[in-house]
Amino acid sequence: RTLSKGARKNYTDAVLCLRKKPSLYKEIKGAKSRYDDFQALHILQTFVIHSNAQFLGWHRWFTWAYEEALRQECGYQGYQPYWDWTLDSEDISASPLFDGSPYGLSGNGEFIPNRSESIVAFRIPTIDIDIQVPPGTGGGCVTTGPFANATVPFGPIEGPLTSSLLNNPENLAYKPHCLRRDLNPKSAGLSLTSANVEILLQSPNITVFNKMIVQGSSSSSLSVHGGGHFAVGMDMRDTFTSPGDPVFFLHHAQIDRLWTLWQKRDLKKRQYAISGTGTFFNYPPSPEFKLSDKIDMGKLSPGGPRPLHDFMDTCGGTPFCYDYM
Repeated sequence: RTLSKGARKNYTDAVLCLRKKPSLYKEIKGAKSRYDDFQALHILQTFVIHSNAQFLGWHRWFTWAYEEALRQECGYQGYQPYWDWTLDSEDISASPLFDGSPYGLSGNGEFIPNRSESIVAFRIPTIDIDIQVPPGTGGGCVTTGPFANATVPFGPIEGPLTSSLLNNPENLAYKPHCLRRDLNPKSAGLSLTSANVEILLQSPNITVFNKMIVQGSSSSSLSVHGGGHFAVGMDMRDTFTSPGDPVFFLHHAQIDRLWTLWQKRDLKKRQYAISGTGTFFNYPPSPEFKLSDKIDMGKLSPGGPRPLHDFMDTCGGTPFCYDYM
């Protein structure tokens, strides 16, 4: 929103470039490009990077690795932008990000009428919930802007999220389809507000902050994290395959920004604060995660797994050196 048109186009041009570079995952049939590698890794690690202690740190590393790929492989000289969706919470359909111009992130999906409410269900031993999602204002293929008619190789992974999906090879089945969106004003208006952000930033400790990121506050049926995914909808709504939509990385840069702002309110206590185990809603049951425990970026970052400690400080230089304005 605050970037010049030239800076926006430089960014999307770099993303399009990454979509043309050959994949590093030769063993994964559906991964055709370097961009697809990020979606594939997210699918492979879904059950160990969500609703747990490493969610924030892993996605910080993941988003940074994406920016590094844009820079090193596609000559991008800017920075990874974030999407301050509080500015769009009242009318996401009017956001300049989704205006379908050459300077945005492409438009909404084509409108599909007469759709009913859908339910996103989590059915594992440690959590059993339904999230009701009203239909949005699109639902079909994205046909405007830089990513018009883009192909997403994986997903959707249909049905309730159950333990049967843990390490299921079908998660990586090659299912090419168009990039789809369903901009949802109701989801955006419930979750992506300045009021909800301030409630999140007032969390007294990391346990509360993590819960707010995952489950939201009493004033919202969605967290700001889940709300960002649901507000864009379709491919972005899929827990496993959401990086197939380029808006994923701007959304997670915003989540990283909010974590950074929360840390800065009391760096002495919060810089290295973590809470939780190493598995999805602690399923399967696992020990409390420690800063010395390692997280993995697979082929997307050289050097192998690294301790979570390395990803707690955006200015720590191991490997990060960035801040938010």
